[in-house]
Amino acid sequence: NNKKEKHVPGSVMEEAQELPLCSCRMETPKSREILTLADRKCMATESVDGQLTRCQGAILKHEMMRPSNSVQLLVLCEDHRNGMVKHQCCPGCGFFCRAGTFMECQPDLSISHRFHRACASVLKGQSFCPHCGEEAGKAKEVTIAKADTTSTVPGRADSSLSARSAHGLDTAAVPGSSRSPTTLVGLGTTVPPPVLQGPPRETLESILVALDTEKPKKLRFHPKQLYLSAKQGELKKVLLMLVDGIDPNFKMDSQNKRTPLHAAAEGGYKDICHMLVQAGANLDMCDEDQRTPLMEACENNYMETVQYLLRAGASDVEGFTCLHLAAKSGHYNIVEHLLSTGLININCQDDGGWTAMIWATEYKHVDQVNLLLCKGADISIRDKEENICLHWAAFSGSVEIAELLLNARCDLQAVNIHGDSPLHIAARENRLECVTLFLTRGADVFLKNREGETPPDCCSHNSKAWAALQANTRERDDKNTRLSRVEEKVLQSDVALGQESVPLPCVNSVDSEPHPDDYKYIPENCVTSPMNIDRNITHLQYCVCKEDCSTSICMCGQLSLRCWYDKRGCLLPEFCREEPPLIFECNHACSCWRTCKNRVVQNGIRTRLQVFRTSKKGWGVRAVQDIPQGTFVCEYVGEIISEAEAEMRQNDTYLFSLDDKDLYCIDARFYGNISRFLNHMCEPNLFACRVFTKHQDLRFPHIAFFASENIKAGEELGFNYGDHFWEVKSKLFSCDCGSSKCKYSSAAMASLQADSTPEELTAPFFVHLA
Repeated sequence: NNKKEKHVPGSVMEEAQELPLCSCRMETPKSREILTLADRKCMATESVDGQLTRCQGAILKHEMMRPSNSVQLLVLCEDHRNGMVKHQCCPGCGFFCRAGTFMECQPDLSISHRFHRACASVLKGQSFCPHCGEEAGKAKEVTIAKADTTSTVPGRADSSLSARSAHGLDTAAVPGSSRSPTTLVGLGTTVPPPVLQGPPRETLESILVALDTEKPKKLRFHPKQLYLSAKQGELKKVLLMLVDGIDPNFKMDSQNKRTPLHAAAEGGYKDICHMLVQAGANLDMCDEDQRTPLMEACENNYMETVQYLLRAGASDVEGFTCLHLAAKSGHYNIVEHLLSTGLININCQDDGGWTAMIWATEYKHVDQVNLLLCKGADISIRDKEENICLHWAAFSGSVEIAELLLNARCDLQAVNIHGDSPLHIAARENRLECVTLFLTRGADVFLKNREGETPPDCCSHNSKAWAALQANTRERDDKNTRLSRVEEKVLQSDVALGQESVPLPCVNSVDSEPHPDDYKYIPENCVTSPMNIDRNITHLQYCVCKEDCSTSICMCGQLSLRCWYDKRGCLLPEFCREEPPLIFECNHACSCWRTCKNRVVQNGIRTRLQVFRTSKKGWGVRAVQDIPQGTFVCEYVGEIISEAEAEMRQNDTYLFSLDDKDLYCIDARFYGNISRFLNHMCEPNLFACRVFTKHQDLRFPHIAFFASENIKAGEELGFNYGDHFWEVKSKLFSCDCGSSKCKYSSAAMASLQADSTPEELTAPFFVHLA
């Protein structure tokens, strides 16, 4: 063993005048931080004649162990826990002695203590067993045949490290290696970011052993130096400090608690990132600003470093993500690569509600806006103040982006929480080109915001924008266009009052009817009497997946026959709409991440919808954006009641049966969400499916509506109420869906009414799954 620098010096032992004994049989309470650092894998390292191998086996117990106080706490698999209890771990270096040559002390026939000769405790010039304090002279040197321990770090390819600098090369052969000598940069030289064209070809363990052999024995480093060397690209210094045992996850207090991996990623030093990661650096460690190393590489446009970190397993964070950073900074290639991985949600919103499209728009990155449009970015998503991309194009004055957005059918009349349209914004910022574009596309110069201001009122008098608006106002007055057209009034900016992820406005361009207010909007089902829903977490079946629940071993997927969602959260094309199976989404008892792909309905409404006044059917719901087939649209939400309660209620218009036995149903009359406004369609574009999320009580499924076809923005949404509904209600009204295949129009229902009985008019009906 060559790690002499980790041994307790003899002078210190002499001052203490006593020998420290091992702590092999002691346990320490679990630590969330160490568990996360270890990725819930065994941290044991075995030393075989200078070669180090890492276990990485699964751990069952989270309590930590270590052979002495000079070694860091470890979480171990059952095999190595047993080895620790049997004193097979050396207290000096913390490595397990299971093969190769080492010392063995036997104070009793049934007990053996293993340690390396160089790791013996020293007191007054004498060596002692670091486990029990017996004289080391009584210990015997033993050799045990080497087991097959060729695997070190799973998933890492073995290759030779090559790091060149403009100032020359220092080389050192790796002991015990049959491969070519490892090339190393001289101490103090820096490595330019583009040096490494491929991953290192030598395992980290061999490199560290070689460096440890060469290292000046009196050289010592402060943990801060690891951060500084990583920041400056000093590869050899970084490796020497890792050999010296400096924590690769050391947080620099003066740098917002950034780690060496943050510094290396910021500088684009991919090779240093690789060394730090193999030494145990946490890929997803956040600094005080909640920034990860991946975000640093993205913001500074280091493509190779971004690619490496993603391959190594780095993941994005909630809120302000790498995609937002790259879009804001204008790094086209980074944005393109992030989207190509399939791991990034193109429409993810930060804490302000901004998407990558909004960031690219505000900072005038036309090429990125084009890229995001081609990749299917949603241009209708609103930020926290309900601005859409077009508002930000007007604010920044980018007429080219504004035209792209309008050509993509962005809503020119959209208003934010202040009542400002994009024309208001462009006028206030004196963006003449945008004002001119919006006017030519039909923007309303008479629209008033919450302050009662029209766009001309928002801009400085005698400015060019003001002159253009005044000219347009006079032209419209002359043609009397304002009086001749029917205006669509926004009656309510959000019927959900902020309870959904997206605003759900209510508009009326048909009559003077105000927005409906005879119900209470709720985002989830409610009860007004005891229902005894089984919400016991111990009754839930759950998965233990570590990834995104896309494999066949996911228990929740098995309950559903398979996971029916793709990476976008849409139902797979082979999903049976005629007889849909039950869907069991992952729940709060599962081991997977909250962002796994088997969680869709529980995320709530993510599609932009609008309540609007129809010409014949009262209120309806239409799409504000294109909706791909299989997309979750909304859930039928209301008050869960029993069949007996349903029979007592006078108004049965909003009843939806939860099962085939009609034991329970949902009544959206007094409590409901936007789904209560969905109208019947003989050719529906939505279909219903039973889904389970927070509980698995089969009596009370969620009724989720999915798109049965590709739906264009502006199309009305609806589902088939079923024959039973029309058998009861056809005597009161007929279907006005307008379909050529309508089965419940006045003419079609004439023959059905002749066969109906008077009792059917008073019997309560239930809308069933089609």
